[in-house]
Amino acid sequence: MELAVATARDSKALLAAVDDVEDAERELDVRMRDGLGVNTVDFAVLRWVDRVHRRGGTTRVGDIAAQFGVSSGSATEIVHRLTRAGLLHRVVHPADARVRRLVPTEAADARLCEMVGHVRADLDALLETVTEEEERRLLQLLGSISGILRDQRGPSGR
Repeated sequence: MELAVATARDSKALLAAVDDVEDAERELDVRMRDGLGVNTVDFAVLRWVDRVHRRGGTTRVGDIAAQFGVSSGSATEIVHRLTRAGLLHRVVHPADARVRRLVPTEAADARLCEMVGHVRADLDALLETVTEEEERRLLQLLGSISGILRDQRGPSGR
């Protein structure tokens, strides 16, 4: 699908462009999920754990249960499947040996990088072309879109 080109006042074209980005992301997710050989839920969890890990955060089974609205037993089963698939492993938390953090394995990192490394590189190259003023406006717009999608009050105040 071709990205919609919009004029400054063409909100339908802008919404179509947002929809197109969502569709493209979903298509990428399907390719990645199929490439990893996992189901939709397990892939969503792996993707979330990977994102938290790349941003320097930590994830535990209870965090998965809370994030995805599943029981701790279901979250444990998801983690077991991803561990058996060689995509996640549990490591001791540095501050509390009783706690196990979930971390993508080196194999998972390599497979994810193989599948989406070029996408991240292309996005980095594209975003390098954005001016500081455009970056400020994009951050504002994307923050507002995120708020709307999270059902918080957006720019309209509704």
